[in-house]
Amino acid sequence: MAKRLAAHFGLPHLDTGLLYRAVGWKAAQSGRAPADVAAELTAADLDNPALRTDEAGQAASRVAALPQVRANLLNFQRKFSFQASGAVLDGRDIGTVICPDAPVKLFVTASVEARAERRYQELRAGGAAPIKPAVLSGMAGGARPRSEPAPAPS
Repeated sequence: MAKRLAAHFGLPHLDTGLLYRAVGWKAAQSGRAPADVAAELTAADLDNPALRTDEAGQAASRVAALPQVRANLLNFQRKFSFQASGAVLDGRDIGTVICPDAPVKLFVTASVEARAERRYQELRAGGAAPIKPAVLSGMAGGARPRSEPAPAPS
């Protein structure tokens, strides 16, 4: 939805979940410290089909809990949001932590079933052969619901 809104209004779009996937994936591939990878991340790093894989998702989960990674990515997101034309940021904490003073905010929630279906379709489109119940159980037992507040970076 955010990507389509951005395209409709001619605004740049940032899927903030890809940030953590990119850091985790690049750190795993390079052997570098996740905080260093996060500090040097660029928008070009997000244009990588490998970031939509399960491996990248697992790597994201490992690095997302690291305070310095979160702090570095907070800076990335804030800089992205300050584009002169405006921007659409998609993810948790955007309206409360990243851009608390944004003039326009949309808060959208989805059931775990809807999120799992979206992820299942995304994996299939990427060439994987996911098992629908496994995707659902991974979503139900993994990430906290989007309606719960995220721990803000310190």
